Amino acid sequence: MINDKYQLTSDDQYYIEKIVQPQDRTAFIDESGGFGFDFSKAGTSKYYVICAVVVKNTIIHSIEEKVSELRRKFFSGGELKSSSIGSNHKRRHQILLELLPLEFSIFVIIVNKMEFYEGSILTSNKKSFIKYLHKELYEAMRQYYPNLTIIEDEHGGKEFQKGFKEYVYNNQPQPDLFNNYSFKFTNSKNTNIVQIADIIAGSINKYMEGSTSINALRILKEKISGRRIDFPHTIQQFYRTKKNSSSFDREVSLVAFKSVNDYIENNKGIEDEEIRLRVILLKFLLFRIQYTNDAFVYSQDIVESLNEIAIKKVTRNILYRRIIAPLRDQGVLIASSPHGYKIPTSVKDISTYINQTVSIVGPMLSRIEKCREIVMTITDDKLDVLADPTLSGYKAYFDSKRNIDEFSSS
Repeated sequence: MINDKYQLTSDDQYYIEKIVQPQDRTAFIDESGGFGFDFSKAGTSKYYVICAVVVKNTIIHSIEEKVSELRRKFFSGGELKSSSIGSNHKRRHQILLELLPLEFSIFVIIVNKMEFYEGSILTSNKKSFIKYLHKELYEAMRQYYPNLTIIEDEHGGKEFQKGFKEYVYNNQPQPDLFNNYSFKFTNSKNTNIVQIADIIAGSINKYMEGSTSINALRILKEKISGRRIDFPHTIQQFYRTKKNSSSFDREVSLVAFKSVNDYIENNKGIEDEEIRLRVILLKFLLFRIQYTNDAFVYSQDIVESLNEIAIKKVTRNILYRRIIAPLRDQGVLIASSPHGYKIPTSVKDISTYINQTVSIVGPMLSRIEKCREIVMTITDDKLDVLADPTLSGYKAYFDSKRNIDEFSSS
């Protein structure tokens, strides 16, 4: 019998619902491009793109129906395929816009094959290259969604698909209530959502190759968030786009990005829920600043993104106290303002954060100072409320300030 003296809070109810009815999802995966590195051969792609479209299991049927409507509208009922669109850029743009209202998220791996140095093991050993991509995609998805069914297009027997299933089975943790992966191959003709992955991967590849001006990454940016992986990892393109900006400081951004990447690397694979959310937040902020814009991200937008994958409900208070504050305590640079949070890329970003903090802390310190002065005046300086050794730092601060004030007034 339930003790009726205890009343469930909204957070308790949210947590119970997440456990009893977990938001299981399915990832539908397709790729665009090839693995060849001989760029002297005609048709060798410079980029290889992998796209995973992730959908809640409860709405798969409705998404399938909506994609069927797009097939009838654009392909006379045929498959939704990027190759069938070809150079019809207007049609490609229309299809991508039609995908926007659908409820799904995206993981994207973009491999710039031209960036590999000659003699790299990843260019001379195809198996190593494929294995690395398996690891990148699997680890990224598992961090967001512990419960996931993976479906890939079996058509053509693509090399990436051949090894991915084996990698997932060999590297996933023991199945339990919170970690459970299954894997299926299917013909793209049998599932419309794999066809979404085909369209997106193909469109991104065409844009990266320069054969279309339709930027699928920008169009779908809200569905990608922190779920884009560039390989090989480089920040140089970001610096090149910002080098002439008056609001950009390379030194500040270098220090900030290093603090972020160090934390992500040092906490890779850790199962603790709060650490997992901190890593995901940092990836989210990295994506927003590198691939969308240089603006602060509203707290509510961050909270909504984290709640997509959190076990327990994230509130704005939890965001600050349990996620942002511990990151700052460990030396990760995160700027904040009334407009939200961002990774700082300029002295102005840091100043904005400091000014906001001072506006909150300054009045509090002033009140402590007044309280201390009143007590010391009444007791003829015999009682100092900051005499406790645990408050020695504050005592030193106020003593120094008092001396400076007396010197200034003399």
